[in-house]
Amino acid sequence: MNITQILKKSFSDFKSPLFLGMALLPFVVILVVFGYGYFHFGSDLITQVGADLDAGRVPFLDPDAHPWLTYILTFSLFKWLFTAFFYLVGIVAVVLFSVVIAGVVIGFFTPTIVKVIRKKHYPDFVFTNDDFTFWASLPFYVKIIFGFLFLGLVSLPFMFVPAVNFIAINIPFYYLFHNFMILDVGSNIVSTKEFKLLTKKYKTLFRSTTATLYGISLVPVVGVFMQVFYVIVLSHEFFEKASQERS
Repeated sequence: MNITQILKKSFSDFKSPLFLGMALLPFVVILVVFGYGYFHFGSDLITQVGADLDAGRVPFLDPDAHPWLTYILTFSLFKWLFTAFFYLVGIVAVVLFSVVIAGVVIGFFTPTIVKVIRKKHYPDFVFTNDDFTFWASLPFYVKIIFGFLFLGLVSLPFMFVPAVNFIAINIPFYYLFHNFMILDVGSNIVSTKEFKLLTKKYKTLFRSTTATLYGISLVPVVGVFMQVFYVIVLSHEFFEKASQERS
């Protein structure tokens, strides 16, 4: 089954009342989190930052401590670049944070989603994930977190370069998205040994799939709503490839 067939089958599964209901839950959580944050902290902060930028001041920058940087930013071009960068990073950060929250919420439903897909499409498939305990998963999570932090530090200088900053900020977050999604789904289907085999042998397939899904995630609102769909797609891929390796 190619990726087009998997996406088509996944979308058909996604339209079920059960999965649509799950997909709506992150909206509720995100509305509560951002609503609380905005009404208690965000409104005054946004107003102050906007006033500083309009007045030619740099938010969170002490002009006495960094006089040379303050002087550079008095020029219209640099002020415009900084303002554009500030708002771009803010928007991207909100989108990415929303996706992270949605991913965490849907993570609690991954076992249920996987079981439904298996019952409907792969009834003869035998789960072998008994050895994928918390302690067995821990080294994978530690590696992912350190990899994310390393890529974040490497990408940090490029986040201040116009046009390049959008790519730079997404590199570490795609790494996090890809690895967490793969681990979340795979650990509910196959053993640690099979997981290592599949993710190594079919790494190009998984990366191309998660890159497509991550691109969808960057669309505001859509990325939050489609988290269940992502789990369905990767579940099909793991079931297909694991079955293929076992035959």
